[in-house]
Amino acid sequence: MTMQKKSAIAVLGVGLLTASLVSAQETGGVKVRGNTQLNVTSENVNTIATGTGNTARTTIGAVKGNVHQNTNVTVDVKNVSNIASGRNKKACVNIGVVNADPNCK
Repeated sequence: MTMQKKSAIAVLGVGLLTASLVSAQETGGVKVRGNTQLNVTSENVNTIATGTGNTARTTIGAVKGNVHQNTNVTVDVKNVSNIASGRNKKACVNIGVVNADPNCK
């Protein structure tokens, strides 16, 4: 007997983004058990890193770690700016993210 896995894949960008239930994609070591539905709308998102050794990351509507339950995420964001400047700085914005981004701790 095989276990059915469901997940949603969302492509991030500017404009209307909708993810529906699809067969699980287990890339990057993330395992989804249960149903995951992501409904994301974003508008005017800017992520900028200037200077030396800086990192800026913006994640909107995503699964970043293992999920063992049914999950519904609905996000509607406008005018998000994320800026890292100086030297060896990190700026992370996570909106509607299930589990923490391991690269932003």
